[in-house]
Amino acid sequence: MNVQLMRLRKAAGYSNRDDFAKKIGVNKYTYRSWESGAAMMSAEQVWNCAVALGCTPNDILGWYEDHPREDSGERLTSEEREIVGCYRESTPQWRQNIAMTARAAAGESKETAKRGVSSTEERKVG
Repeated sequence: MNVQLMRLRKAAGYSNRDDFAKKIGVNKYTYRSWESGAAMMSAEQVWNCAVALGCTPNDILGWYEDHPREDSGERLTSEEREIVGCYRESTPQWRQNIAMTARAAAGESKETAKRGVSSTEERKVG
């Protein structure tokens, strides 16, 4: 397994591994052993790191190194991750409402684009 902690930590803006260890609530020596590959993390520890780094456990464990994604490779923006997180934390009823709202907004956006009218211009007309 090719653990990607150092690369992901630095990409997330944590230049100091000891500071990151403190952020996730583990001893700096424990974190160093994970990053160096001397020790393995538990599933919960992988999850906690993923949450702090804004990535997935698969990213940390290097899954995509051996199993490339079939999608376009685009990463979610922080706003998109927030929306997905809110959706996942919602009740089934709210999830249905969120999905319906997203579909309606996307459809309306497509129609506006077809007409060649910007959303700002549309608000002025309406």
